[in-house]
Amino acid sequence: MAVGISGYGVAVPRLRVKKEEYAKAWGSFRAAGVKEKAVMGFDEDVLTMAAKVSRRALSSVPISADRITRFAFASTSAPYGEKLLSGTIITNIGAPSDAFVSDHTTSSRAGTEAVIAGMEHLRSNPEGCTVVSAADAPKASMWKSIEHGLGAGAAGFVLSKENLIAEIEGHASFACEHFGERFKSNSEDLIQDLEVRKFAQSSFVGATTKAATNLMTSLKSKPDDYAHIVIQQPDARMPATIAKKLGFDPEKLVKGSVVSEMGDIGAASTLVGLAAALDSAQMGEKILVVSYGSGAASDAISLKVVGERRASPSVRTEIERKEYIDYIQYLKLKGAIR
Repeated sequence: MAVGISGYGVAVPRLRVKKEEYAKAWGSFRAAGVKEKAVMGFDEDVLTMAAKVSRRALSSVPISADRITRFAFASTSAPYGEKLLSGTIITNIGAPSDAFVSDHTTSSRAGTEAVIAGMEHLRSNPEGCTVVSAADAPKASMWKSIEHGLGAGAAGFVLSKENLIAEIEGHASFACEHFGERFKSNSEDLIQDLEVRKFAQSSFVGATTKAATNLMTSLKSKPDDYAHIVIQQPDARMPATIAKKLGFDPEKLVKGSVVSEMGDIGAASTLVGLAAALDSAQMGEKILVVSYGSGAASDAISLKVVGERRASPSVRTEIERKEYIDYIQYLKLKGAIR
């Protein structure tokens, strides 16, 4: 029996900062194709968002939290360096304490990593139910240009062998050593980047194209077989570059593109993009998801839509529920000023 997505849910923080606010404050905005980004409020963090999307994913099936046998949480901006975070979330949503849980926290690839881990659980536990929750709000110094595009958002998925919306056809990965592009040391919680664009781009292109090519080769598929492709979105430029390298029509990126209105949401990037693609995908269409994490690694996952149920609220509904703040308010939220 096939393994796949039985339900999903998304959450986008209500507050937004427009790129014009950065331009007024700094004279420029350094995030290609990002028009505005989502910002967490004082009462939000990645754990509250993860719990919210987990509950929404469960209710979209619908299925009770006590059916969960596996829970996987993904984020690069967890509030603790050493503490089980998924335990906090399953307690919040009412999942069983004997469910196997895991935290995936060291890479923006973590979202797809959690999906694959959850899927493998179901291979050996046919009656099981996995919930994957990716919530992220990457952080960097307010003085660095990499901070300009960093946003916030979350997506949750129920994986099982029943009542499928999308069947997972297969996955493939690629990993190698590529030091120095985007990283966080143990001594701080802010992203560091050498800001050498061509150096970072070579890693991004190399890893993602290899993972995607490995998958399509194993499945004997080709770009024309897919209606949608969702690629890691640090900005709006990189996904287009990767799609072109792989031979995909750029139009196939449109439905899963969220970066222009949410910003770079790290480990949640590909999963929120997948949710957006599922919101409009038709029965029988295929979706290719390709993640990336500096260091470097990439996962590619192929899905086929086999059901017509949609999540509520949709990604578009969440994006359009917003309130703009100015840059001074943003600095206060970030704790940069009082």
